[in-house]
Order: sequence, then C-alpha cells, then structure tokens
Amino acid sequence: MSAEDRTQQTRATVDRVEDGGWAVVLVGEDESFSVDLPLSMLPAGTEAGSRLVINVSLDADATREARDRVAELQDRLEKRSGTQGQKNFKL
Repeated sequence: MSAEDRTQQTRATVDRVEDGGWAVVLVGEDESFSVDLPLSMLPAGTEAGSRLVINVSLDADATREARDRVAELQDRLEKRSGTQGQKNFKL
C-alpha cells in the first residue's frame, strides 16, 4: 500500500470561532458534517469563513507499535493470571 493510498484529503469551511478557542468546522464539499476543533490546531489567522484543506493519513508504524504493545500486555496478563491462551480476563 503506497503512501497515497493511506492519505485522504477533503475541504472544509470554518463556520464560526467560539469563545474558549474552539472552531466549528463544516467538513466535505457539501459541508454536511461538523467538527469542533481547538483553534490552536488550525493555521494562524484562521477565522470564520476560512477555507481549509484537511489531510488525514494513516500512521502505519504507530499502529503497528500500538498493536505490539497491546499484545505484549496481553501476554504479560495471561502469564500473571495463569490464563494462557484466553483473551477474556476476569478482574
């Protein structure tokens, strides 16, 4: 899978900036979905009416590292509890 296959781009419009530093952003060409984002995550100068390009990419390395960490923790819990081979733990 190429890097291009793991990245999605969409456009958005800042509907409004609210007190407390939040921006209400309308996402997609039809602006049918809204998300609240901290203004600190947006480029300097962003204000109501600003048009944005949003790029979302999968971080395959971080995903793999997280899965490895979880598997290691599951193995440690299995060994501690004596439930090797079981994934349902009773706490």
